[in-house]
Amino acid sequence: MKKLLNFSLVLALCAGMLAGCTGAASSSSSSSSSSASSVASSSSESTSAPEVDFSAGLTADGSFEGITALDYVTLPEDYDHISLPADVTTASDEDIQTKVDSLLAGFATYEQLTDVEVKEGDTVNIDYVGSVDGVEFDGGSTQGNGTNVVAGSTNYIDDFLTQIIGHKPGETFDVNVTFPDPYENNPDLAGKDAVFKTTINYVQGEEIQPELTDDFVNENLNSTYGWTTVEEMRAGIATDLIESQRSNYVAEYIVENSQVSDVPESVITFVKNTISNTYQVMASQYGMDVNDLLSSMGVGSLDELMESNQEDIREEAEQLLIQQAVAEKAAIEVTKEDVMSMAGLTEETYQQVMEVYGEPYMYMTTRTNLAGEYLLDNTVEA
Repeated sequence: MKKLLNFSLVLALCAGMLAGCTGAASSSSSSSSSSASSVASSSSESTSAPEVDFSAGLTADGSFEGITALDYVTLPEDYDHISLPADVTTASDEDIQTKVDSLLAGFATYEQLTDVEVKEGDTVNIDYVGSVDGVEFDGGSTQGNGTNVVAGSTNYIDDFLTQIIGHKPGETFDVNVTFPDPYENNPDLAGKDAVFKTTINYVQGEEIQPELTDDFVNENLNSTYGWTTVEEMRAGIATDLIESQRSNYVAEYIVENSQVSDVPESVITFVKNTISNTYQVMASQYGMDVNDLLSSMGVGSLDELMESNQEDIREEAEQLLIQQAVAEKAAIEVTKEDVMSMAGLTEETYQQVMEVYGEPYMYMTTRTNLAGEYLLDNTVEA
């Protein structure tokens, strides 16, 4: 089930369809902000941005041209007082601990074994310097920074990672390989024999989890989350979980309990154009043709993408109608200040984002946020 509170429509649609799923987009305002910031950055750096119009088919306030959503959508009678079950308004100890464990995993370290031989499948930290005919080449060295590899895997050229098996940390030896021909990463090296002077730094051992203490929280999580103690950490996680659960529940409830009599073809066209425009912008950033980009992602063409995702496209169109219907019913109006606040934009980045998306599109996504806030603010606890 997709969620109504879809604040990153463009990115969610494309990522979800390529993954072959109908998962929901993030419903936090931060996702909208990060998307906008990314677009602002790319639009200022792109040298050949394609001519696309994300706002085609929308009025100045971000509504669908000539369409009153409430003519097609019947909202549930309790849309403005949705009842939240108890399990939605509480966070279980298990869910809190799962999030704690996930955060701690980001600070985990590993034993560095220095007295064992490298075996196949071991994760090993190595340094190397590559040369051809005694001359070092660009990109052929770790520059002493060390890199983790899996012994015996085929991630490196030839049998490079097989040749490290049997060596011990502290040993330096030559790894002899032959570059494949052709070799797209560096055609000048294609088919040439190379020597990599390689040093085994250590073999990665068992994971070591940090101890969860007030000092750990204050030192590692305060700047990001504002927590100073374990108690504050757990309370903050609980608050975030409940917020997410409430949002997810309301998003699913409003979609499942709304009746959509029909979907105007113009709304379906809008969704298709959004997908097409997004990939064209992405392709231009990589200096590629849009169909070449899709091919690299395992999709034959834009036409194939649209054809294979007709059901998802219609579902997204239905949700857009429901979003607009909520805004119409609640008489929600959007201002420029709302757009800037919701997306975390400055006056400068606002203009950059508008150059890519256009004001109608950004007004539409902002109204979606406001409609979501309206639904959440008017929920009642069972």
